[in-house]
Amino acid sequence: MPSPSAVPSAPSEIHAVLQRVWGYDRFRPRQEEIVRAVLEGKDTLALLPTGGGKSLCFQVPALAMGRLCLVVSPLIALMKDQVGRLRERGIAARAIVSTMTRSEIDNALESAALGKLSFLYVSPERLASDLFLARLPRLPLGLIAVDEAHCISQWGYDFRPAYLKIAEVRALRPDVPVIALTASATATVAKDIMEKLAFSTPNIVRGSFRRPELTLWVSKGEDKHGRLLRVLDNVAGTAIVYVRERRSTARITALLSQHGISAAAYHAGLPSEERDRIQQAWTEGELRCMVATNAFGMGIDKADVRLVVHMEPPADLESYYQEAGRAGRDGKASFAFLLTGPGDEEKMRERLRSSFPSIEHVRKVYQAFSDTHGIALGSGLLETYPVDIRALADRTSLPVLTITHALKALELDGKLSLSDGLRTPSRALIIAEQRVVYGLRVNSTRHGPLLEALLRMYGGLFEEPVPIDEMRMARMLDWQAATVVARLQELNDQKVISYRQRSDLPSATLLVPRADAQRMTIDPSALSAREQRATARMEAMLDFIEQTSECRSARLINYFDEVQEEDCGSCDVCRSDRTTYPKSSSRSNASEPLGPDQDSLRLMRWEMDERGADRTVKG
Repeated sequence: MPSPSAVPSAPSEIHAVLQRVWGYDRFRPRQEEIVRAVLEGKDTLALLPTGGGKSLCFQVPALAMGRLCLVVSPLIALMKDQVGRLRERGIAARAIVSTMTRSEIDNALESAALGKLSFLYVSPERLASDLFLARLPRLPLGLIAVDEAHCISQWGYDFRPAYLKIAEVRALRPDVPVIALTASATATVAKDIMEKLAFSTPNIVRGSFRRPELTLWVSKGEDKHGRLLRVLDNVAGTAIVYVRERRSTARITALLSQHGISAAAYHAGLPSEERDRIQQAWTEGELRCMVATNAFGMGIDKADVRLVVHMEPPADLESYYQEAGRAGRDGKASFAFLLTGPGDEEKMRERLRSSFPSIEHVRKVYQAFSDTHGIALGSGLLETYPVDIRALADRTSLPVLTITHALKALELDGKLSLSDGLRTPSRALIIAEQRVVYGLRVNSTRHGPLLEALLRMYGGLFEEPVPIDEMRMARMLDWQAATVVARLQELNDQKVISYRQRSDLPSATLLVPRADAQRMTIDPSALSAREQRATARMEAMLDFIEQTSECRSARLINYFDEVQEEDCGSCDVCRSDRTTYPKSSSRSNASEPLGPDQDSLRLMRWEMDERGADRTVKG
């Protein structure tokens, strides 16, 4: 249990914090209960639906405590988003991610240890680093927050072995309470989260997973494109259209554009500037539809999405709930359509089979990755390297999909950690003493002008890593951009600055020293167990699609171990003539937006055939 000093004396300050920092007069449902549990020093698992305001549940109590909050988060995109929003509100926050240099990490940790930060975000693989563990006793921690906490459970749909390191941090700082947060956890996963995080006493605060403002509709048939167009004709407002493959984003975008619907394609393979431009245009309402792979959505801040359409079934109900739940976060009527067709089930099963590659393929990819970066046996621990999937495919003669799944298998086995492919801008931090920098500025014709430009263009270079733009510096100096990059690298090598050039590639961090690929093994029992759990989640998704006897909302909520007392009255099952479920008394744009269902069409054809036969006889 935390010591009394870890608990603030005036928890009533939470409303003042909420008003002063965020401008809100009141908390959302269950938020205040969670905040007060944290302030009482209780280890707390917060289960809140997508859009339920999970971040405030740790940000408010941390600010009320006036002590550092350590936030463990799995995605650079999420950390970047939350750190950016906190800084906009004048709150000191930094993030430590796998793409940072050792000097940058050391600088951020020292700032945290000196009490300069309110929030320190870390990727889970960094918890085991020597730099972090050396500073941990000095960190003025008041709270540990574990975002996307389902990643710690092998029963969950997105297991990250690096999350298991959090328990070691807790053992070293038993005085600090923990709050774990997730939007998708079954009872089994919730229990596993509390055990893995060493909760002193089980404590779950669960918000309702029901989304009464969200109509769920499963449509079966062959013409998905036609059904998509009918949905967009009947449901007004901003939309997200999810597809499974990158090439499908361009195809669907072209279809929508041909029909006068403004849309753009979004996937991880686009240049970062293009992704940023598209997301900004969509967020500001210049584009109606975002056609995207599941690379889009985490951390988006757009409450008025009226429609989410899945062109194919997601891999599991957890993913479906997360993605469908991005509609209607403002509480207004919204719709989630899942369009299915012949062949979808077989595609799902094939994807599942391919996601568990052979050990031979895993070894081949690991060897190619090590050779590409010249990583010697026994070296590379906690070092981060860019991942070029296409280059690895060329080197191994394996399909891109096999490369991807082999890397994921290595991650699930705890050998490395994969980052998302978020753009990482170039950064610079001055690490030499000021007298050394001054001497170079005055006496070095090679590096003096560059240092002068750095200091004139960017502030805070002695304090923390600052994003820089080499092209802009080149224009100011009248140099080639390549010259700027080369001389920044020279200053980095001379330990004058810490410089990290921008990258759009995903990266991998070795969590264990580089091993001999030919002798490397992956625990077969753990692999088999993961495959069984993934299969069970897929079967639950297929069952959700195929069943036509239970309200969609009730079935989905039941999967997350919550009972829905009444049927929604608006989903395709509730509105079907084949059931005795009550119909909604009020019609909406979601009412039969796709036209008659397949059974109704078949019945209509029979009736038409019979009428035609009668006319023939009478004629």
